[in-house]
Amino acid sequence: WRGGPTAILERDGLRLLTDPVLGPRGPAAFALPKHPSTGVENAPVARYTDPPAEPLGRLDVILLSHNHADHFDAVARETLPKDVTFVLPPDAADAARAAGFTRLTPLDWDGETVIPTRAGRLRILAVPANHSHDAALDATLGKGNGYVLRWEGATPYSIYWTGDSVFTEPMRAVAARFAPIDLWLPHLGAVGVDGARGLRTMDAEEAVAAAALLRPRHVIPIHHTTFGHYREPVTAFVQRAATKRLPAHIHVPTDGAWMPLPR
Repeated sequence: WRGGPTAILERDGLRLLTDPVLGPRGPAAFALPKHPSTGVENAPVARYTDPPAEPLGRLDVILLSHNHADHFDAVARETLPKDVTFVLPPDAADAARAAGFTRLTPLDWDGETVIPTRAGRLRILAVPANHSHDAALDATLGKGNGYVLRWEGATPYSIYWTGDSVFTEPMRAVAARFAPIDLWLPHLGAVGVDGARGLRTMDAEEAVAAAALLRPRHVIPIHHTTFGHYREPVTAFVQRAATKRLPAHIHVPTDGAWMPLPR
């Protein structure tokens, strides 16, 4: 995990990078058009920790949930290799192309791409990521993706990465179609919980309710701790999961830590 929404997933010879936010710590890592808690326009957001010093290394795929500054920052646009397969929502394609990326795979909801692996193939399916329960605000914030990743071959494996989504009917539909999931990567942080228009990402209560339907064997919560607009500590999720006796194994990552993809 490299902080915030950024992680490297490595399996069966493929290395995938999620939502690259690579800039250093500081009081103004990026600016949001309107702060989800205060409503202040062009609001700078602090990054509390530097990204890990370890280089990213070889990348085969970049996965982007949506084109917001807290998910695809200026450093990522400038420094990432431009010839990597880049899977992203159609609404983000122009920005990626303008930054010089050349191998774009835009996926609308229910769109799928298949990538060969060392021992089989990886199916990447785009699913809805709804940024708000408020339909008007959700539309304003733009159409984002979550992704269901399914490795096919001798050792099948599934990951559901939510992107910035609250717990919605489309997430229930993902659960109905794909549960149980081997590994769930939810975006937490309860962004906007103290703002006038409510949650922009799940809080602990929503995440545990979603997990009860998804039935993941393992959970690695991300999108917490790193940035100033995150409002709820990851411990809130861990504690609620314990209270509700969620059967999944929860692995809380630390910045720069590698962990084997759990079975």
